[in-house]
Amino acid sequence: MTTTPTSAPHAPDLAPRRRRRVMALVVGGGVTVLLLAALAKGCESLAGGPVLSKTAFREHLRHTREAGEDAVRQLGIDPESVIDQKEMADASCKDDLGMDSDGVTRDQPTVTWAPDFASHAAYAAAVGTLRKVWSAQGLTVKDIPAPAQGEPGAGLPGVRATNDRGIELSLRPGWYSGEPTLIADGGCVRHQRYLTDWK
Repeated sequence: MTTTPTSAPHAPDLAPRRRRRVMALVVGGGVTVLLLAALAKGCESLAGGPVLSKTAFREHLRHTREAGEDAVRQLGIDPESVIDQKEMADASCKDDLGMDSDGVTRDQPTVTWAPDFASHAAYAAAVGTLRKVWSAQGLTVKDIPAPAQGEPGAGLPGVRATNDRGIELSLRPGWYSGEPTLIADGGCVRHQRYLTDWK
């Protein structure tokens, strides 16, 4: 009686298993790096954003002022003739969580102009002009509802947009005076402390 020789069991190919394990380690490492980067960005955002150098902050002041001046010029008005005030402080721009180290401070550079319009119709035309100009620049333009009857600036709707440097521009009635006010708001910025000649 002849017997058929039994073949030795086939050894499993370890290469595909090794490849899967290496791929899992690579993907897992990549995900970990992305999570750490997102966490670092989240912490920076929670802290109030990056800390600008003195030079970068001076540039931000300049860009804020120039953005507002350009908007005033779009209305056919000389910015120097209607400049109202320059401010750095804002009650909402504070380090409430104690995130800022020594030598770091926060400011919210804002420049306002007070153009004098002959009538409500002239003001409405100015709002329309800025809406058109800002839309043509590719900015997202948002309407500001008019204050209610009895409030300062009642019946005067405004318009606002944020440029690619994060500077918010708006034409609206002033909060207290109700008079038309063009505002360039540089936002709350963390920066290395220094004495500025902003004024």
